[in-house]
Amino acid sequence: MSETMPPVFFKVANLMIGSMALLSSVSQLTYIVSNFNTFLLAIYAIPLSALIIVLEFQVPSFLYKYCSFYFSFLGRGLFYILLSFLINTGGVFKMLVTLFTFLLGLIYVAFEFLPQIEEPANFRAEGAPISVDDDDDDEII
Repeated sequence: MSETMPPVFFKVANLMIGSMALLSSVSQLTYIVSNFNTFLLAIYAIPLSALIIVLEFQVPSFLYKYCSFYFSFLGRGLFYILLSFLINTGGVFKMLVTLFTFLLGLIYVAFEFLPQIEEPANFRAEGAPISVDDDDDDEII
């Protein structure tokens, strides 16, 4: 019996993480005077979280070549865990966003090892096989 996650789950989860991490990292920019290290982490977190939102609507072709970690559950999960460490400074809202991002990262890592969970359509590049490891038909004679 094969179970599949509804594609809307991944879209909603990625949009929530992207938007909450983007808001959290933009609010971290106010730490420029009091904590410059936190400000620098926000500079890194802003484009990374904005890219999560962009990937839900369009996939730039060069991104699959240079940032392939965005297109697997393991890569995306580890990326969410890294992003949670980048945005973990601040008040209660930011701590909740950090916790939610970290937990979703752990869930995505677990999805990588569950064969019944199928990857969403936006994890595949145009013209690419269903998964990154799927090279059955690539024999050269």
